[in-house]
Amino acid sequence: MAAAEFDWKQCFDQVAPNLVLYARQLTPSPADAEDVVQMAFVRWWRRFPDGDKDNIPLLYAAVRTIALDLRRSDTRRARREAASDIALPGEDAPVFDVPPEKKEAAAIVTEALSRLPEDQREVVTLKLWGGLTFQEIATALGISINTIAGRYRYALNNLQKHLAPLKDDLLGDPAPPANLLNFEPAPPALP
Repeated sequence: MAAAEFDWKQCFDQVAPNLVLYARQLTPSPADAEDVVQMAFVRWWRRFPDGDKDNIPLLYAAVRTIALDLRRSDTRRARREAASDIALPGEDAPVFDVPPEKKEAAAIVTEALSRLPEDQREVVTLKLWGGLTFQEIATALGISINTIAGRYRYALNNLQKHLAPLKDDLLGDPAPPANLLNFEPAPPALP
């Protein structure tokens, strides 16, 4: 395997899972998200055949552009189908793959994320699941870093408001009562 092929495979293996998570927030199904990521990598490879890792934010921008184009196309198709009485029921909103024991918590968090405005949800997804810095997100979305930071801050505040009442459900067993935390054992008895 040539060095460039290895670099591309290694880059794809490292970046693709985060890109799929990001794309799943923008597309109607997991399969569409994977297709979008594949198309983005092809575009990126054509532009940077040596796999320049410094331009990964542009890869996120390509995912966003392709996903939004797909969404517009699907919306137009859905309108045409609805008008012709051949509409098909849509798939459920995408969710993250989680172990069975965490499905309930994942559903709560997914629902909370879905309540965020799209621009805030996008920044949170890029930051937390994509692992991008604010500067990289600003580059990918083509907006100022201050706007990114503000959207992230507002998103976290909104999530905290929504999830605070559900904290115990999300974390599992509640913390022990405060009096147990301050418990000091009695000194040993003297003989």
